[in-house]
Amino acid sequence: MLLLKQARSMSLRVLHGAVQVAFHGVERRSCFLASVFFAACGGIASADVVELRDGGVIVGKVLNPQQGALVKIETEDGTTLEIDRKLVKIRQTMDRDLEYAKKVSGKTDSLEDHRSIVEECMAQQMVSLANAHRERIVELDPADRSSWENLRYFKDEATGKYLRREVVMYRRGKLKGDKGKWYTLEEKALLDWDQKTKLQRVAAEKELDARIKGLNGNAVKKAESEAYFRNLNNPQLIGKLAKLFREDASSDRGFYLGLLKQMPIQSVAPAMIRIALEDRDIVVVNECLDFLASGDDQVREMAVNGFAANLGNKSKRDRAAYCMMPFNDKRFIGVLINSLLSSDMVQPAGPPGGLNVGVGNNGGVALANGAPAAQQRINQHKDVLAALQNLTQENFGFDVLEWRRWFARAYAFENLDLRRDEN
Repeated sequence: MLLLKQARSMSLRVLHGAVQVAFHGVERRSCFLASVFFAACGGIASADVVELRDGGVIVGKVLNPQQGALVKIETEDGTTLEIDRKLVKIRQTMDRDLEYAKKVSGKTDSLEDHRSIVEECMAQQMVSLANAHRERIVELDPADRSSWENLRYFKDEATGKYLRREVVMYRRGKLKGDKGKWYTLEEKALLDWDQKTKLQRVAAEKELDARIKGLNGNAVKKAESEAYFRNLNNPQLIGKLAKLFREDASSDRGFYLGLLKQMPIQSVAPAMIRIALEDRDIVVVNECLDFLASGDDQVREMAVNGFAANLGNKSKRDRAAYCMMPFNDKRFIGVLINSLLSSDMVQPAGPPGGLNVGVGNNGGVALANGAPAAQQRINQHKDVLAALQNLTQENFGFDVLEWRRWFARAYAFENLDLRRDEN
């Protein structure tokens, strides 16, 4: 609406003790709070005050305070204004409004007076009124950078003009997102896509829960649920199904594993790798390994590298080596050799510390040091050895040095003698 656009850019003009408001050159009386001279118009003292989001205040009677997309305001002179309800805040006049009107009625339309009014308004937390005077200040002095910036305008270095921050950022190729953050068009598109994907996943998970519940329902719901699960192939549900599989302690957990195997193999591979590494049921582990081994080169590469990455974890080392065997990847022979043994520091049983007191055979008293020193324990990883034997068809037990000698002989590069024949 034209009137709304005009109301957003109102500025004050104090002329001969009365205040007028300019709507881009179209003057109206008694619309802005400053245009109401409270001392002379006692009936307005209990009027409604409508604050505009972008600066400015309108005083009058709000005809529809609760309903309607547009707020209808009847001003003192009988004029009816309509403003988008999302852009306004309605409140009753307060003592500070009356005090403001008294002060502004004695001011002139000078920069000094407008600046003093801005300071007084800010001291009373009357930000909307302060901004209205700032708009008049920049009309009188277009170079007043502080007032422009308080009005959220920023100087465009290319043109020298002051523009809204939204305009400046848009010219830089950015859009405003949540919590006042600015994003490039590509970043905003990705955020919108992420949000859309999240909503789709939430909806899919709700439907999944309903279908699982339907399996125990009447014949119709059970048939619908069974048909749903036969055709289920939504990668957005992989995380949910993997969680249900891990948390289900019953014999029905194989149902969720079967649903995971219906998903696109490249999408579900990370979930299957995790299950193979963590599940206690070796039958489930082997089922996951067979599924991963049936994939293409990309899936097999993803799987064997995912398992090998866990060789550094002593608690998962044997399981990782076991999972690597179906892939028969000789690139990891050296890594497996180095993973054959691991060590821990073990504290032998004994007193926690201090002095040990004992009685000798002759009845004497003997003193000894506190707790015995920690000792190093060597751990042998049997599944790592099995994986090495499977890859190499060799068996040097847990003799790491012998394995390294064999590896150097079997995979060393030939040294070519490139010296010229002196004869």
